Amino acid sequence: MALREDQILRYSRQILLREVGGRGQESLLAGTARLDGIGASGLTAAAYLAGGGTPVTGAGSLTLGPWAPGFLMGPSDVGLPVTEALAREVPALNPDAGAVGQGGGLVAELPAAWSGEAPWVALGGDGMRAAVVFRGPEGCLWCFGETVRHLGSPPDGALGVAVGTLGALVFQRLRLGLGPALGGRWLVAPGTVEEMEMRRCSRCAGREPPAES
Repeated sequence: MALREDQILRYSRQILLREVGGRGQESLLAGTARLDGIGASGLTAAAYLAGGGTPVTGAGSLTLGPWAPGFLMGPSDVGLPVTEALAREVPALNPDAGAVGQGGGLVAELPAAWSGEAPWVALGGDGMRAAVVFRGPEGCLWCFGETVRHLGSPPDGALGVAVGTLGALVFQRLRLGLGPALGGRWLVAPGTVEEMEMRRCSRCAGREPPAES
């Protein structure tokens, strides 16, 4: 689909990025991200994805609790199913993000169930650090599963907001076909990102060359 004049103005900063451009922005507008989460990280990711033009819908049957008001939700949203709240708040943030696209993907706070097409972006932590684990269409789902099952829920507060922001950026890159198809990042503090060593499934571990003696 061709970008309208108002969309070119709205997404001008993204379009100017070499990795995005006009074609990339069209791809972001055409896809959909399903959100399975009601904490600071998941709702922040949803807000940034919607702001960048990616349609966002709810996944699952979670209900917003008293911790939900923040960047995307307000006090009046407490008690609503996340699907209903997103259907109301996302178009208010960006009308383009209220129309469901053709492609799919899932952003979820851990623990979560994973299904549907990639990209998959998991938001979690280990009690001290926040974590983003991601899988594109070509990434091994078993290695992804081995890694996320050793992580817990994402943190709240500033670190939760920061990891949600990072998760949204990672999801966008996967939608644009950028970066590795499988990986993870630790967020030690807002602004401090470290590479995560992925756990390997038995099949992928068998493909690795033997260590040199």
